[in-house]
Amino acid sequence: MAERHGTNEFRVTLSLRVKVILTFLLINLVASGFLAVSLYTILNRNLFRDMQSRVGSLTRIGARLLDAEALSRLGVELSPDLSPGRVDAVEGSADFRAVSDALNAVRAVESTLVHYIYVFRPTADPNTALYLVDADVLEDRAKRAAGEETKGDISHFGSSFDLSEFPVARRVVAERIPMVEPNFTYDAEFKVNSLTGYAPLMSRDGSIVGVLGIDMVDTDVRAALRNATLLTSVVIGATLLLAIVTSILMGSFFTQGIISLDRVVRRFGKENLDVRAEVRSRDEVGRLGASFNAMAETIQEYSARLEALLSAYGRFVPHELLRLLDKGSILDVKLGDQAEKEMTVLFSDIRSFTSLSETMTPFENFNFINSYLRRMGPEIRANRGFIDKYIGDAIMALFPERPDDALAAALAMQGRLREYNVHRAKSGYRQISIGTGVHTGSLMLGTVGEHERMDGSVIADAVNLCSRLQALTRVYGAQVLTTGRTLKGLANPGQFPCRFIDRIRVRGKKQTVLLFEVIDGEGSEQERRKLSYRKELSRALRLYFARDFSKALGEVKSLRESNPEDEVLRIYQKRCELLVTLGTPAEWEGVEDIDLG
Repeated sequence: MAERHGTNEFRVTLSLRVKVILTFLLINLVASGFLAVSLYTILNRNLFRDMQSRVGSLTRIGARLLDAEALSRLGVELSPDLSPGRVDAVEGSADFRAVSDALNAVRAVESTLVHYIYVFRPTADPNTALYLVDADVLEDRAKRAAGEETKGDISHFGSSFDLSEFPVARRVVAERIPMVEPNFTYDAEFKVNSLTGYAPLMSRDGSIVGVLGIDMVDTDVRAALRNATLLTSVVIGATLLLAIVTSILMGSFFTQGIISLDRVVRRFGKENLDVRAEVRSRDEVGRLGASFNAMAETIQEYSARLEALLSAYGRFVPHELLRLLDKGSILDVKLGDQAEKEMTVLFSDIRSFTSLSETMTPFENFNFINSYLRRMGPEIRANRGFIDKYIGDAIMALFPERPDDALAAALAMQGRLREYNVHRAKSGYRQISIGTGVHTGSLMLGTVGEHERMDGSVIADAVNLCSRLQALTRVYGAQVLTTGRTLKGLANPGQFPCRFIDRIRVRGKKQTVLLFEVIDGEGSEQERRKLSYRKELSRALRLYFARDFSKALGEVKSLRESNPEDEVLRIYQKRCELLVTLGTPAEWEGVEDIDLG
């Protein structure tokens, strides 16, 4: 409403209700906009850090997979004045194709995000490098040969790479450590942002044979930001609509209440998401405060969940471990959560893996290990167990319910191994064998680490002993070893034929552990023969532990004549011969001390 006061004075006055509507809308617009910008900034920053981590991890993994020897040989061919014919010859070589295939294999890990992947080699000039292999070269050459349209920005072998505009790349060359660009670079041609990571590629003598570069686009980041922006817009739109309706219904304006609410909104807009309006009345101002609190609860819950998901991204805890810790979600896990439970541990390891891995490239090693583990994991899960961790080629699994499950899994793994060896033999690879230890005991499960990086872990003497049992399978020539405590807890002991083979004791401990070999009745001929003379071996061992070594030696020798490959018979023959020759020491208890180290 307009009012005239005097000749030249003109004032525009508004009703109190209009003032309330305009003031409240303005405050909400500012607070909501600030909150939207803040949430967008926080999300963008965390997503960028996540992308930096992904680029860095992929770059480091890729550097391990590339053949440094092939790159060295390609580097010999480098020259600033290569003829087109020579470039074509190098790009058609086996070394070039091997490196290109490895680069494309790395690209396949993030196929929708990796834009460019290439290897360049620095020169004496710190601002200049020469391309060795661009992963797109061979595809480009194939398209050209087929008459198809090709990219115009392919970096062929020996082409120049100006490093003057890439300080991070120069630092990688100088310091010889993997690095990732600190900011996005905008690609005007493809209209995307990209982030580049570099990793030096070293030869065996420590010289640099190339630098791996990976450009990853921000497709996932932009998609997440779009979703977050849409959700924020919906929340803000709903909030503004609620503000308009509430303001119109208020009918009157209480100055002190609006001032108080304004202060709350300003504090909330500064990322103090815990602040709430104090509702002191049941009139329009009180309803406005309650509406603001409802909005704040919605935004705070969304923000808290988003932050929790981002902080939990790098943590890994098996779902079974969550259940054992009585946690409904990974978001509920806290550092120091723990529970004590009796369960059975299984350790399995490939024998002579070190010598086997030395005959393979890193790429072949990864393929072999994953091929092996892909066959073993389902047998563990099928028998109600779960894999706690992989230790190289070794598996540590836990069976919370029954010891029967662990022994069934151990025998099933041997069965899958036989099938796998048939496949390996047909493919021209040598066969492998595994040793497995199974032991039951009281375990402490929980989370260890620090707040930024946690891991689920199992701590107990039973775990260490089980790991040692797996190592002892080599000593006793067994496939599966277990203990008397495990056998005592079996629900169906007749399902697992076994034979007693020794008494052992962990050095520094007083308790004696009874050691048993679980025999796979469907295994090799040697395994099946072990079942045929179990009683005879048991009689010989009773004589041995009764200190009647001469008779025990006769029994063992007789058995070994027809079973020379049985390592247990060889061990006891050697022990008996030594005790018969040198006599029995006064402190002899018939117990073998072992170390857990």
